[in-house]
Amino acid sequence: MYSLNFTGGRFFLLSPPLAQEMTREIDHPPIRDHQAYLTWPPILYIVISMNATADILIIGGGPAGIFAAISAAQNADRPRRILILEHNFMLGRKLLKTGNGRCNITNRAIAPVRYHGENNRFLPGLFARFTNRDLLNYFQNLGVEFKEEEQGCIFPVTDQASTILDILKEEIERYGIEVLLNTRVEKAARAHSGEFTIHCSGGAQFTAKKLIIATGGVTYPQLGARGDGYSFAEGFGHTVIPAVPALVALTIENKALFDLQGVKATVAAAAHQDKKPIASIMDEMLFTHYGVSGPAILYLSSFIVRNLPRTKTVLKINFFPGLTPEGAKEKLRALWEKNPKRALGNSLIGILPKKLSQVLMRNVAGLDISVRSDGVSKGDRARIAASLTALEIIIKSTLAVNDAQVTSGGVCTQEIRGDTMESQRVKNLYFAGEVLDINGDCGGYNLQFAFSSGHVAGRNAAM
Repeated sequence: MYSLNFTGGRFFLLSPPLAQEMTREIDHPPIRDHQAYLTWPPILYIVISMNATADILIIGGGPAGIFAAISAAQNADRPRRILILEHNFMLGRKLLKTGNGRCNITNRAIAPVRYHGENNRFLPGLFARFTNRDLLNYFQNLGVEFKEEEQGCIFPVTDQASTILDILKEEIERYGIEVLLNTRVEKAARAHSGEFTIHCSGGAQFTAKKLIIATGGVTYPQLGARGDGYSFAEGFGHTVIPAVPALVALTIENKALFDLQGVKATVAAAAHQDKKPIASIMDEMLFTHYGVSGPAILYLSSFIVRNLPRTKTVLKINFFPGLTPEGAKEKLRALWEKNPKRALGNSLIGILPKKLSQVLMRNVAGLDISVRSDGVSKGDRARIAASLTALEIIIKSTLAVNDAQVTSGGVCTQEIRGDTMESQRVKNLYFAGEVLDINGDCGGYNLQFAFSSGHVAGRNAAM
């Protein structure tokens, strides 16, 4: 039997089937004749005591929490007892979904400007202490090779998120980091002694000299995310910015555009709130049965979600990026002169998706698309040009958190030291990852923040 010792108790590393068998007889677990099971993910099963003490305890077994534990073990000046509590049946479950299962681990262009939150001023110091180059070097030294794709996105050459998770699990085992799975923390508090007390479902209780909260946000509730870290942070006196979904598709008011479901196009898109420009991008967008999605929309969502639905939000879409309405009118005129007898609905099939031009002409411009191109008046041509270069889409809301990639909002970073990730309110309390009020753009930015904040939090907790 492979055992892990704690003060006041002992843990045994068991496979899930064996652990399930043992839970039937909690008072007298039948362990004496069982051989070791070293499959992963293991379940750590408390055999003797429901109370234990750790030097550093991490709540959350995602990328930030795992990396915090490894960093703490690497930087400790003496052997330290490090424990991860994870509510899921395995570590890194959400990591396996990143990059569509390929793990877009970082980006060549990591910079504070690619992140959103009420206070990004601590990011330069954080990223200076653990850069994207540091992250890649760490895994390369462990045998992982990477490749760079469009827009600076970096992936393992295996195209498998499990590659990264397997390496992290090896490191956890190598450093003797103790992991307790299927354990949800219900309360975290600080005792008069200065140590932290952690109360878990089922009655288990732990004490820790230093605590790292890396519980993530509220996205992916299907994987167990509930935003528990926010209540823990509030219990320690921290401010929490209301959490909303980000990198998320949007629902729209324009029912006339629902006929565009399934249409994709590369566009210049700009978001406006209360008539003020907020952000813009040129990228692909997708029309859906509920509204709009695609890379351009996910990017813009991070800039607008916090003010929805309190402010009127409008997306202005140009299907001819770089062209003004006047330029589009001239483009249409020249095109129709070459093919004057072509039906209006088919007149743009060489430059735009047929369905897109037909729906915009019929549903938005209000025209009969069966007429010949040479029969279109100047006024009608102006309306078509406007729908193609300045289409206004009124945003209704976002999809729910289970359809979002990340959380916008979280623990206020004005109360966190960016050089250590330590709380400015409670000594020896640290935060890392998505639980904080920081969310990055799509393209590896969020994983880089998780690893950087986890590394810095773990390193300083070990000192």
